[in-house]
Amino acid sequence: MAAPMRWRPITTLALLAACLALPASAAAHADAAAHGYAAADRGVAATTSHVSASLSGVGTPAKTRLTIKLNGRKLYDQHVRSQFCGRLCDVTALTPGRSPLKVLDVESSGQPDVLLGLYSGGAHCCFVDQVFSLDPGTMTYVKVEHNFLDAGAKIVKLDAHYEFVSADARIAEAGYTDFADSGAPVQIWRVIDRRFVNVTRQYPALIKPDAARWMNAFRHHVSNGAGFIAAWAADEDLLGNSKLVASTLAGLARRHQLRSTLGLPHRSETAFVAELQKDLRALGYAS
Repeated sequence: MAAPMRWRPITTLALLAACLALPASAAAHADAAAHGYAAADRGVAATTSHVSASLSGVGTPAKTRLTIKLNGRKLYDQHVRSQFCGRLCDVTALTPGRSPLKVLDVESSGQPDVLLGLYSGGAHCCFVDQVFSLDPGTMTYVKVEHNFLDAGAKIVKLDAHYEFVSADARIAEAGYTDFADSGAPVQIWRVIDRRFVNVTRQYPALIKPDAARWMNAFRHHVSNGAGFIAAWAADEDLLGNSKLVASTLAGLARRHQLRSTLGLPHRSETAFVAELQKDLRALGYAS
C-alpha cells in the first residue's frame, strides 16, 4: 500500500462497534482472514516517507523474503520465518485491508514499525502477526511475534494506541462443546518495548458488550450452551465480576441448564463448573 492508513480518534460508540464487529466465533474470524489475501499477488510492498518494506517469493513460503529499508538503506533482508510455523508460514492479510504488510508506528515511538501477517495452515491454526522495530544500537530491525491461533487479529487504533483486537481461541478450543458452538472472549494486545502485552482489561467498554453477546448466545442455545457460557464467564472475570460468575454458574447448574452435545465432564453440571473455573484461573481470567 502507498501509505499507512490515517486513523481518527475512536469514540465510545466506535469502541462498541469495533467489539461487535468481532466474529461470532473464532472459526468465523479464521475463515475471513484466510480468504483476505490472495497468495497470487506476487508484488507486495508497504511504505512511509522514509521506511519501506517489501516481500519477494510470495506463494512459495520457504522462499518468501522480507526486505526493510530506512531512507533507502537496506537494514533487513531475510527469509520469512516464525517459531510457530518455521519455514512453512504463508503470508496472509493484516486486517483491516488485504495486504500482508503494513508500516505503522505501533509502539508510538515516533519510528514506524513493519507488520507482517502469517498463516501456518491447519484446520484450526494459526494466525501469527510479526512486528519488526528498529534497534538503533545495531541499526537493524528486530522481530517480535504473537500467535493469535485461529482467531486472528484486527489492527485498530484505540485511545491513541494501535492495538491488536482479537479473541481468545483457547476458550473456544477447550472442548466444552463442539468448536462451531463455542465462544471466544475478546482479547486485546499491544506491542510495548518489543513485547506483545495483553491489555484487554484496559478496555471494559469492549468487554461488556462482548459478555452480553455471549450470554445472549447462551440463552438462545441452552441445549448446547456450554461453549457460550464459558466465553461469558471469561469476559465477566476480566471485568472483576467473579462473584457474579460463580453465582450464575451455580444457579444454571441447579436448574440443569448447562449442557453440551459432547457431554459435560462426568456428565455433571457441578463438575463442569469446577473445570471451567479451574481453566479460567489457569488462563489468567480469575484469581
